[in-house]
Amino acid sequence: MKSTFFFRLGIVLFLAISLWLAGVTFHYPYLGILLKQSADGDWIVRKLETDSASLKMNIRVGDVVTHVDGEPIDEHSTVQKWRSVEQATTLELNRNGETLNLKVNMADATASTDIFPILGELLCISFAALLYWKTGHSRSARFLSLVFLNIGFIFASLGASQRGDTLGKVSMSTLMMLLPVVFLHFLIVFLKEKGEIQFPIRFLRYLYIAVGLLFLPVLTFITPQAFYFYQYSIQLVISFFLFGILLNFFFLTYVFIKFHKQDSYLSTIIKTVWWALAVSFFPFAFLSFVPQLLFGNDGISSLYTSWFVLFFPIAFAYLIMSKQLYDIDLVLRRFVFTTVISILPACVIVLLIAVIFQQAATVHHLLLSFIFILMLLSFVIYSLEYFATKLEAVMFPRKYHLQNALKKIAVNLQSISSFRELKDIILVDIVNSLEVFGAAIVFKYKDRLETVLEGDIELAEVEWLTSTESMEHPSLRCFEINRHEEYTSYLIIARKRTNTFLGMEEIQWLNLIISYLAVSLENMHLIGKLHMRLQRLAAQIPNEHASQDFIWFRKLMFELQEAERKRIATDLHDTTLQDLFFLKKRFSSILDKLDFPKEDMERMKNIIDYVEIINTNLRQSCFELHPHLLYEIGLIRTIQKVIENESSLCPFQLEFNARGAARVESWDMDTKRHFFRIIQELLNNAKKHSQATKVSITMTQESDHILLIYEDDGIGFNVYQTSEAEIEIGASGTGMEQMKSRVLYMDGQLDFRSGRGKGLQIWISVPIKEVLTA
Repeated sequence: MKSTFFFRLGIVLFLAISLWLAGVTFHYPYLGILLKQSADGDWIVRKLETDSASLKMNIRVGDVVTHVDGEPIDEHSTVQKWRSVEQATTLELNRNGETLNLKVNMADATASTDIFPILGELLCISFAALLYWKTGHSRSARFLSLVFLNIGFIFASLGASQRGDTLGKVSMSTLMMLLPVVFLHFLIVFLKEKGEIQFPIRFLRYLYIAVGLLFLPVLTFITPQAFYFYQYSIQLVISFFLFGILLNFFFLTYVFIKFHKQDSYLSTIIKTVWWALAVSFFPFAFLSFVPQLLFGNDGISSLYTSWFVLFFPIAFAYLIMSKQLYDIDLVLRRFVFTTVISILPACVIVLLIAVIFQQAATVHHLLLSFIFILMLLSFVIYSLEYFATKLEAVMFPRKYHLQNALKKIAVNLQSISSFRELKDIILVDIVNSLEVFGAAIVFKYKDRLETVLEGDIELAEVEWLTSTESMEHPSLRCFEINRHEEYTSYLIIARKRTNTFLGMEEIQWLNLIISYLAVSLENMHLIGKLHMRLQRLAAQIPNEHASQDFIWFRKLMFELQEAERKRIATDLHDTTLQDLFFLKKRFSSILDKLDFPKEDMERMKNIIDYVEIINTNLRQSCFELHPHLLYEIGLIRTIQKVIENESSLCPFQLEFNARGAARVESWDMDTKRHFFRIIQELLNNAKKHSQATKVSITMTQESDHILLIYEDDGIGFNVYQTSEAEIEIGASGTGMEQMKSRVLYMDGQLDFRSGRGKGLQIWISVPIKEVLTA
């Protein structure tokens, strides 16, 4: 109840103060008449502020103001407190002995001092409400809403503060000191939520206490003689604001230096925060506040530079609501590049303005015009690529059509396995996209031609064109794809159906297609050669007695297999397993932070359990692909670990015994790996084919050999009904034949005995000393 009461009270106070500040802003025009008191006690106009209503009235610097609203000027509240004339309806001036009576009209007010503050306030409040409504469950989103409200209240106070309202100046000064502290608090919460970085927040209490202490001098604004405290208090407010901004930058720099090497995602977040903060506060701090602190005047009015402050919260509202990052390095490069390009045309436009409006154009207005035009041109050029891409189908229909065709061809090239497939997969799209009569791809060997045709194109003309040295034809155009010692390939294009030449876009498109084709055709050629050579080699592999002459082939195949297995295992570990780990961690974090209904809580826990199952299965697959335990605990203990894991999963009883086989640990690592792969293959065959109830694997030493015995009581098979190629130890293949090849590679022997319904027994003998190193 108390929290609800205070929340409602806060809403009422906020609305009441906002209405008061808006009433002051719209009831009085911003006069901007700054005064100084002469030795005679006269109040002399010292300065007329930019964008103030006094510039449109008959008031000049040096005029003596004698009365405000019919009363002596000494009695006017804004003169007493701030040494300025505001909230006035009539003025009486003395200029060179002549008395001037002036009436202040709302028509003299400028839109920038009336509309801009209210517009900024409404915009900030809208963002805060939208952010709280859409992502109110996020703590960082709630803090960002407070940042928006802080900035919105500053905008609301700006108009009243300019008009000499005490409440406006107190609110403005206090909120300016509070803003960098709230920013810092938001950053700490944001980094904890998005980057899981924990920072102590105790020091924030001291910053909030400092704001409270500095609020005491601001309270002197309510006294009649506030001017004597006002000038020093403003310098104190500006100094604390700049200190708070620097503290934010130092904090982000520290976080970036500490964590940028650990996590690229976190590094991107920090860089994005840093640059968003710089864009938001650099113009406001260094173009308005620093000149005010050093010289007593704004370089550029804070009414304009304060709009940059919105960049930071808007950028983070996007990050929180979209849950996506953009490449900040790319954004900055493009921004700098477009700004540099925009400088010259912006200078030309400003020069034309200065020439056309010679009398009205001041240096101040020309500078503001240059900044505005530069920003506008930079934004237009920066957005040009985006809009050109979105509207490409309308603005550049031919280019759009060709790019879609290129994407389709690039995808289709991945599935090509033979030369003849080029017709349906590639040539048809080329003919339709270019709107030509036909096309052909030619492989020219020393003794023959291979040609694929599509459309209305003559084979005889294509063969004649590729046989000539000039490669010229009245209706055909020849493009060389690649040139090789054994062959040269060409792409032949017939003339267009419209009887026109190929355009520049079409030629560039064809060059891209040719570069893709060059790689694809070269791969097809190499794969074809490799396939033919492997077929010849497989036909020539002798029996086991002469297999030593071809051990290099087995060595090469095993090395390639192991390298590919290790690469796949490493990729799975470094990518998928890491993603699963962070996914589970994020789910657990959400489960801890949010209160779910009981049914949803169970669903979340089931999801986390399922992610853990996937993680376990992937880790087992990685181990099977790359058994790293061989390096850590040796061959026998690694086999024992595998047997322990498989025992709970296999549909049969699994036993393993290693008696007197410790000398296997003296083998080199490659031989251990081959022996381990043999046991893996035995287990896989047993699970897939044996239908056994009991499987036993035994390792023992006999003389100078290690003997591996495998036995099961499964269905077995009839050895005498299998083909000679299947039982011949030297035959190539997978499964059993792969195991036989490994045994031969280790200079071992393999024998097996089986029959229908009699199970399977396998004996493998490998020498201990004369093992081969891969």
